[in-house]
Amino acid sequence: MKTITVSSDVFAAIWKAHKEGDETEDAILRRVFKLPPAPAAVAHSGGRMGGFYDERSGAHFPEGMRIFRVYKGRKYEAIAERDRWFVPSTGKSYHSLNKLSQSVNPGGTENAWLNWRYTDEEGKDHFIDEIRKDPTRNILSRRAE
Repeated sequence: MKTITVSSDVFAAIWKAHKEGDETEDAILRRVFKLPPAPAAVAHSGGRMGGFYDERSGAHFPEGMRIFRVYKGRKYEAIAERDRWFVPSTGKSYHSLNKLSQSVNPGGTENAWLNWRYTDEEGKDHFIDEIRKDPTRNILSRRAE
């Protein structure tokens, strides 16, 4: 797969062209451009599918898992979705935690692992760095309903 950057209005237009059966942007564009369906999805290394997988650390965030942070008094949220971080408030998505953090703190340099958090099934907040240090923790994470 290749990644392209599009503006929010182009992204919205792609999804406006959505029809039943179109599961991804790729599927929508394949239909619009009259291309054959894509081959079946291939598993990430380690056999993981869906969500967001950080290859450097081995951390896997299941499809639909929500993370959040507060920056300058404002709460930001992102959802692990199709190997990207999707930000519902803007409609944009990012292919790495660093790009996600840069969208919140442009020009700033920071460790994203120490700024983003998740809420476990008991309602307790944890830094996502805990998942990086112990990848088995992702099993306990709260997924989007």
